[in-house]
This record gives sequence, C-alpha cells and structure tokens, in this order.
Amino acid sequence: MNIFINGKDGKGWAIDMLRNDFEKALIRLGIGQTQNFIKADIIHNIWWNYFLSKTSFPLRLKKNIILSAVNFIDLENEHYFLKKEFKKANSYAKAWISPSEKQKKILEPFVKNIFVLPYYIDFELFKSAKNTYPKQKILKKYNIPHDLVKNKIIISSFQRDTLGTDLSKPKWQKGPELLIELLKDLPKEKFILLLAGPRRHFVLNQCKKYNIPYHYIGKEMQEDDITVNSLSFDKMPDLYKITDLYLVTSKSEGGPKAILETTAMKVNIFSTDVGLAADFLEKKNIFKDTDTYKKAVYDFVVNFDKNKKIRYSDKETQYKRCTHLCSYEILDTKLKNIYKFVLTN
Repeated sequence: MNIFINGKDGKGWAIDMLRNDFEKALIRLGIGQTQNFIKADIIHNIWWNYFLSKTSFPLRLKKNIILSAVNFIDLENEHYFLKKEFKKANSYAKAWISPSEKQKKILEPFVKNIFVLPYYIDFELFKSAKNTYPKQKILKKYNIPHDLVKNKIIISSFQRDTLGTDLSKPKWQKGPELLIELLKDLPKEKFILLLAGPRRHFVLNQCKKYNIPYHYIGKEMQEDDITVNSLSFDKMPDLYKITDLYLVTSKSEGGPKAILETTAMKVNIFSTDVGLAADFLEKKNIFKDTDTYKKAVYDFVVNFDKNKKIRYSDKETQYKRCTHLCSYEILDTKLKNIYKFVLTN
C-alpha cells in the first residue's frame, strides 16, 4: 500500500503539522508514502480546499481519494460560502475524514463514506512539561513579571485573532469579539490575560480600549508580525502550565487543537460549542450563548483560589477522554482501517 499525502501551507501552521503527523503515522504503521501520485494506491488529501487548487488538478485522475474536513464545513448554514466548492470536491471523494462527531453528523447526508479521526497530539511533550520547570521559572523564562501575575487568575488565549489581509479587522472564525466581551467587565484586579502568537492585533487594540489587563509574549507592532511573533510548538506546554483558565471563543473550527492541548495538560478550559469541543469537554464547560459563558468566566475569576491545590474532577475526566481518543495506537489503527476500507470498497 502506497499513500500520496496532499495538502500543505508551507508556513508551519496547522496544515503542515497535520501533514507531519500523518507522515509519522505511516512510518509507525509500516505503510509506504510515495511522492509520485501515479504510483499511489490512495490519495490522502489533508486539506480538502487544496484538492481544488491547480496544483492538485492531476490527482482527480485517481479513484481512491480521501478528503479531510480540517476547516469546519458548515453545510447546515444557508450562507456557507463554500457550498459549490464542497460539492465539486465531494464528487471525487471515496471517503471523508472528520476530526469530530459534530462535523461527521453534518456531512453524513451528503457524502458516501465518512470516518471520525481526531487530531494527533504529542502526549510525551505535554507529559514531560508537567515535570520540568516550576511556574516561577517559566515566568522568568518568558520575561513575565512576577508582580504582574501575583495573586491573579491567568486567563490565556494563544490563537490568531486578526485577518492577515487587514490587521485592523478580526478573524471572524476565531471569535475575538466574544473574548473581549467575556473579559471587559471582570474585576480587573483579579485577573490578567496572557496572549501569545502572531496576528493578535485586534485583541491587543481592544484590550487597550477597554483597559483589560494583559501581558503579551511577543513584540507589539503595527505591521504583520507573522515572522516575528510565531512561537515554536514545543514552547506551548510551558504557557499552558502557568494558565489557570483557557478560553476558546471560536465560531467556526475543525478543532481547535488548543482543546486537545489544554486537556492533555489538565488545564481548566471553557469553550464555545465549536469543532471537537463536545467530543472532549464536559458539557458544563461548553457554552452556546454569550450570557451563560460570561457568567461562568465571571464566577470562575471571582471564586477561584489559585493558592489552593484542588483536584477538579472535570479536568481529570477530560484528560482521560483525551488520552483515550488521541493515543497513537488508537488513531493509527483507525487510520489503517480507513485505508483498508478505501482500497476494498
């Protein structure tokens, strides 16, 4: 069996990381990967939009094509802007891979075959982080003043929030307006927002507008900072370790992977009902309306005592769920079975 993996963005972001995860899985499974699509038994496209690009046009000659729903395909929304593109791509697909049960249910009426395969996660990286630097050393490592966070709840957000084409506008999929709404009325003496990663322009400007206390791990600049403020993935566990509460405010996501990463680190996390959230998080940590979400964040900040080492049952439950759903052994077996199905049907 030879697999041709198609799809990349060349920037080291989610698509490139996903491609790398699948390439490592093929090595573990002893399945061949070919760079010549003509010799491939299966075309595994990890970014379905990319399949419609000019570069991918020759791949349509093959019959065993798998497409992955990485970005959320919202066919239930009458205004979804990629319906025509989806229909065209779907006409070539023998099977689809979905990262979540939510996406699977939406696609089932429209596609021939669909399988749920959550994202891979490097548990060794996150497990080792629990036993390395104490929090004080992490603060020093990233130049976070101790007095700035002393006796304060650290609320974190590490996702891009600003359009690359217009750094004054929010990236609607990430829901940065909701993040600001959740924070702007909190008692400012009790928390600080920890930001990291590039293209945080919108949130940074809104923090200044509403006097939201924050610390940015990066260099604030007016121009695009994609090459300046991008963080290597191996630094993320450090930042999660000092986080008291992580907030996902996205409107449309295939993931986000932050849900997997926080659960792997046993970090408190609240999220909108987006992407794979319902597969990994307890229902009480998922919010479908702003008022309920806002009240939950307020109650957390007002009542949480970070000096008490309390074991939260939901964090343990979410951790066990994540380690089960995303173990290499389980995901590799699922991937192998998907390939077998495509070849024999």
